[in-house]
Amino acid sequence: MSRQSERGNITLGFVLLLFAMGMLMLSGLQQQLSHQRFLVASEVDFLKQYASAVSAQSWGSQLTWQSQQSWQCQQQTGKGWKSCVRVVEKNDAVMAAFAIVTGQKMPMILWQWGTLDHSQWLSTSHGWLDFCPFHEVEKCQLPQ
Repeated sequence: MSRQSERGNITLGFVLLLFAMGMLMLSGLQQQLSHQRFLVASEVDFLKQYASAVSAQSWGSQLTWQSQQSWQCQQQTGKGWKSCVRVVEKNDAVMAAFAIVTGQKMPMILWQWGTLDHSQWLSTSHGWLDFCPFHEVEKCQLPQ
């Protein structure tokens, strides 16, 4: 073969190598994009669930509650909100509120300390809780 025909093969090989490297880079970027899209969708779902739980808690704070030491729940069926109150001692109480969201296995439950004054819920300042405040698991089970 002559030298001129060999130069074309090297050029073609280099172009194919660049093409293959570009495809690998695009594949890696696609995987990263898919992962980021999943993370964003998870964050959006979390924010929707949190906003619904806060709405349920706000709605529950405007309801009338009985002073009893077992869970009592009220549900707003149109929005899927559910608020439950349990008196601990005297008028000290705990509210658990969440929204029933389709497609979610476990709802996000917001817990808050408060008091009942003439059957009206009064939130305690700094009463937000990240978890159920009771040691006994049975007390943390909300009625269906």
